[in-house]
Amino acid sequence: MRKLLLLDADVVIDLHILGLFGKICKVYDVCLTRTVFKEARYYKKDGAKIEIDIKGAAIIIIEDVDLVILKKVQMEAKEARLGIDAGEAMSIAYLAQTEEEIIFCTCDRAAIKLISYMELEQKSISLEKALRDIGYHKKNLYPRHLEKTFKAAVNEGKALRIQFKKLV
Repeated sequence: MRKLLLLDADVVIDLHILGLFGKICKVYDVCLTRTVFKEARYYKKDGAKIEIDIKGAAIIIIEDVDLVILKKVQMEAKEARLGIDAGEAMSIAYLAQTEEEIIFCTCDRAAIKLISYMELEQKSISLEKALRDIGYHKKNLYPRHLEKTFKAAVNEGKALRIQFKKLV
């Protein structure tokens, strides 16, 4: 059975820049929240603005996110003093609410910290690791895609959890 991979807008854009979006869709069942789908509209390559057309791709668009859980994500972000955008908040809310075995892939440092802060890091993956899992081993990834960057942000989120959570 193929793994479900929930992508953030930055990852969708970067995969298009690298020419790897189609390859990742062949190996994973790719999911996007409606908000991320709307955010990932174009990318820039060689100075040109190129429109992203993922309507034909075999992706799953997540329409419904529990508003109570979304509010909780927003409150947790505020508590941890992290700024996250709407797409990340919706994705993290879906990650928190679903019983499905799904993995969230983001390269946004604040989102990774929040995932760790909320103790959801076991349901997340770096872009480098996701690409390695599909057999992609080239060295042309950005620093934000790397596993070591991801792990550093997870550790920062754990430190924030210790600092700001009222552990009783």
